[in-house]
Amino acid sequence: MENDRKTLSLAKISFINQKINSSMELSTLLNVILETGKEIVNAEGSSLLLADGATGDLVFLVVHGDKREVIKDQKVPRGKGIVGIVADTGKPLIVTDAQNDPRFFKEIDSKSEFHTKNLVCVPMMVMGKLVGVLEAVNAIGRQGFDETDQRLLTYIADQAAIALNYRSLVDELTSRIDELTALYEISQTLSVLKFDHNVLNNIMSSISKALSSERSSLMLYDQERKKLVLIASYGLPETITPGTQIDIDDSVAGYVYKTGDPLIVVDRAKDFPFLPVDPTRTYRTKSFIAAPVRHNNQTIGVLSITDRKDSSIFDSINLRVITTIANHVADAYRNIEYLNNIEAQRRLEQEIDIAAEIQRKILPAIPKSFRTHRMAAFNKPAKEVGGDFYDFSRIDENKYAVLIGDVSGKGIPAALFMGSARNIVRAEMRINNQPATLLAHSNKYVREDSEHGMFVTLFYMLVDTHNSIINYGCAGHNPPLLIRNKTREIVKLNARGKALGIAAESAFEERIILFEPGDMLILFTDGVLEYLGDRDIDEGEERLIEIALGNFEKSPVELIGLLEEKLSEKSLHSDFMDDFTILFFKF
Repeated sequence: MENDRKTLSLAKISFINQKINSSMELSTLLNVILETGKEIVNAEGSSLLLADGATGDLVFLVVHGDKREVIKDQKVPRGKGIVGIVADTGKPLIVTDAQNDPRFFKEIDSKSEFHTKNLVCVPMMVMGKLVGVLEAVNAIGRQGFDETDQRLLTYIADQAAIALNYRSLVDELTSRIDELTALYEISQTLSVLKFDHNVLNNIMSSISKALSSERSSLMLYDQERKKLVLIASYGLPETITPGTQIDIDDSVAGYVYKTGDPLIVVDRAKDFPFLPVDPTRTYRTKSFIAAPVRHNNQTIGVLSITDRKDSSIFDSINLRVITTIANHVADAYRNIEYLNNIEAQRRLEQEIDIAAEIQRKILPAIPKSFRTHRMAAFNKPAKEVGGDFYDFSRIDENKYAVLIGDVSGKGIPAALFMGSARNIVRAEMRINNQPATLLAHSNKYVREDSEHGMFVTLFYMLVDTHNSIINYGCAGHNPPLLIRNKTREIVKLNARGKALGIAAESAFEERIILFEPGDMLILFTDGVLEYLGDRDIDEGEERLIEIALGNFEKSPVELIGLLEEKLSEKSLHSDFMDDFTILFFKF
């Protein structure tokens, strides 16, 4: 019987792994994972709970078993019940007699008329961070759950956490790319010669699309009426038309206008109890964001975004985006007769600054060490956005993967293309982490997304710390430098392969090299060589080798610090116009 159970468990776990690596929708995937977990531990029911970002309460996101319709979306207060204890401690628990256990939170049973006899509850963790908890209730044909059930459910919880974390990263990156796209589209709209309400309404539509909101509005202050006046909108009821007046003393928009500060509202009724509620205006959600519209250092209006489509709360990045857009709208609305090439360039530079900032935000934090390996990364964007990026992924307890890339071109298109290319490669890393296959598959999708001949150079390596092996491939990127500890020999990690996006079908060479303790590996983009060699690539490589050999005993963090001292803000921006990205590894 026990062997049959193990065989069934292995089959179910294999089934889950296949689904995680598929393109299945997240909600469907979580249901599959939860149902499979229930079957593996032979339980009457199972639930997946996530923490509410605002309150810390645990919310039943997915429920399988009897009374699931009633239990779904119910909340367990922070720190309460078995699930609360597991969430706080990060340790699994088995309860054999739930009704007589003082730790058990009985309100869910009372509301749903469900009777919990026993349960096993495990945390969902990703890289040491709690994502939620997973529980199975009422063991079938047994007195309760055992350690084997706990181990199996822990594995299922890990898979669910990985799925949630991965999809969350993809969604966040997609959201940031959408915001950049909106900024670019809006900048093009604001450069038209004819400026009217249709143009403004199109801008409102672009903002709402980028932030996944259902409503947006632009209000400017009328000095004669002493009120805010609606100029343009998207998604508002037909009864609210341009020209509608808003009192600045009894509205949140008026509050933003008077204070001149951008604002994130989580719950209007709680955050502004002193303001009256207009019964003619109904909103589906409680959260919204608003930013002042400024011209010549004076607040002249307010830009407001409400009703996110997924009912989530707006964040600080969303607020930064609409604050930037508000500034553009103000300049265009008050100074349309002065629009010229200089003004267009000024707006473009602002957008490039935002693109560079978002690029820095999405670059991952490289760990200082992995087992005995030490590592560090440094990225310094040039004044114009060039599209450098890198990524680190832990494969298992002995292996990790690293990539570094550089997108052709500059500006907003390069920033958008960089985000898309990085997203594609990251997704492929989770499906197949072998260099040749990963690069070939990534090339196909990068080629489909490429516009105007844009391409990506990239180096990818899979490091096996146990066997001291580097498995690598290259797509037209600068070959990294491996410096041997014993001999100080310089080995270039060359591998044949064209840059991603150049050809529809490309083959990539996959190579293997052994390393020894103390060896140093340097990954970099061409901006490093251009800067160190005063635009001479060969001289720059010689200078980089000279720095590495002269400071070979230093740690990767110390080497990065040494480079940072050499790169002053003034010299970096004046001497060249490409990003400076470098990674050091000490084995």
